[in-house]
Parts: sequence; structure tokens; C-alpha cells
Amino acid sequence: MCSFRKQSGLGDFLRAVKLIIWDEAPMAKRWAIETFDRTMQDIVGDKQPFGGKVVVFGGDFRQVLPVVPKGTIHQTINASLVKCDLWPIMEKFNLSENIRARSDPKFSEFLLRVGNGEEPTNEEGNIHIPKEMVVPYDTDETSEQRLIDLIFPSLDENRYSIDYMSKRAILAPKNEDVDKLNNKMIKQFQGRERIYASFDEAIDDTHNYYTEEFLNSMNPNGMPPHKLILKKNCPIMLLRNLDPADGMCNGMRLLCRDFKDNIIHA
Repeated sequence: MCSFRKQSGLGDFLRAVKLIIWDEAPMAKRWAIETFDRTMQDIVGDKQPFGGKVVVFGGDFRQVLPVVPKGTIHQTINASLVKCDLWPIMEKFNLSENIRARSDPKFSEFLLRVGNGEEPTNEEGNIHIPKEMVVPYDTDETSEQRLIDLIFPSLDENRYSIDYMSKRAILAPKNEDVDKLNNKMIKQFQGRERIYASFDEAIDDTHNYYTEEFLNSMNPNGMPPHKLILKKNCPIMLLRNLDPADGMCNGMRLLCRDFKDNIIHA
């Protein structure tokens, strides 16, 4: 069962809801979904799936499946939604048009072929990425700068444009790569830097095992770095739902306009 009481505020809320939407469901392990099903049955007092509530699962099985540390393909598939006890009774709907990819149908078709396993591979199972999608590599420094110039052309002339900034991003698989690119990008904005440092402390660490320097060196997922370096007009992204009713949600992009000691105007 999930770790909250049946008579808690959350329990009352779940009994009152009419619709539950679970996004990125293919990434969730089936045991989490089955546990939520049993919890809803217990909270609502109804033995129907999810206590009789309508639950919509969304996601794309072409993307990342549940992460099973050091697991085999069989173990990964066994942990996925399709192996859930509820899968046979779920009604399936397939979306046929990628709205986001309308402006680049060639790239969209390429992604679909890769996701469907239809793109040709070599003897090692690797696909060939078209040259127009690849930034030529010579050294880390020059290649990273070439990538930045490609994604953010004429950055200085467009630094005030919300439309320009909101439609561009560079993704990287590791936090250290993200930090490296961010530091390189911030130097290309005009103006003085503003540095915001985190205040880190370990709770109940009476023996001072974890020094402040050690805590400052950590870079957990979903958190900004210890030293956040910003400049006016640089883009930032919300990491928390501050005001969903007003659109201030996790993932929203903003442009920095001014800085105070404890406030960022964006």
C-alpha cells in the first residue's frame, strides 16, 4: 500500500476525484501501478480497478522503459506496464499525429523509424544518424561552441526575445555536461554575473561527518548547482510547481530580468 492514512487529507482528496492522469506511465514499474490500484480500492472501499476511478495512462513505449539496475532485457520488460495484471483490461488508444513535429516532418519520420525498429543498423546494432543532424567533432571546446552557435545563432541580437529563447534548448545526458554547457553559455550573455549560492547543512549530523564543503560539492537531480550563475536575459527553468493556476509549473521557461539578494525577477 502507499504510505498515507485512509482518513488523511490525501485520502479524502482521492475519494473525491473523478479522473486521475498518470503521465509517462511506460517509465513506471508495474508494481507501483499495482500498488496504487490496491490503495485506491482500499481508500474508496470498492473492489473495482482503482476503486472505480477513471485512470488515464499516457506515454510512449518507444521511449525509456523502467530502469532496472543491471537488469536484463527480460527483467526490464517484466517490470513494465505491459506485464501489469491490469494491462489486459485497459482500453488502448493510439495517437497517430505528432503535433510538435509538424514543422519538421523529416525528423519526425526518422524518430518513428528508430522507435519502431525500422531504421537500418550495422553489424553492431547501431543506426546511422544523418549528417544534417550531427555537429562535426574535432575537440571538446570547439565542438561545444559549434553546437551552441548552431542552436543559438545571433544570440546577442536576440537576447531580449522570449520567443527566441523559449524555442531553443541543448540537452545532455549527464549533470556535469549540463553544468559545463551552462557555464559556457552564461559567458556569452552581456552584463555582470549574479551568483546565488545554496545554504547546505546535514540534519541530525551531531558528529559533523558531512562537512559544508562536501555538501556543496553534491549535485542531486532536480536541484540547481551550489553556485547558480545568472545574467540578465538568460533563460531559466522552474523546478517546482509554484503557482499552477497561473501557469507557473515545473518545466516552465523564464527570462531573467533583474536580481535581488533573495529574489529573481523573471
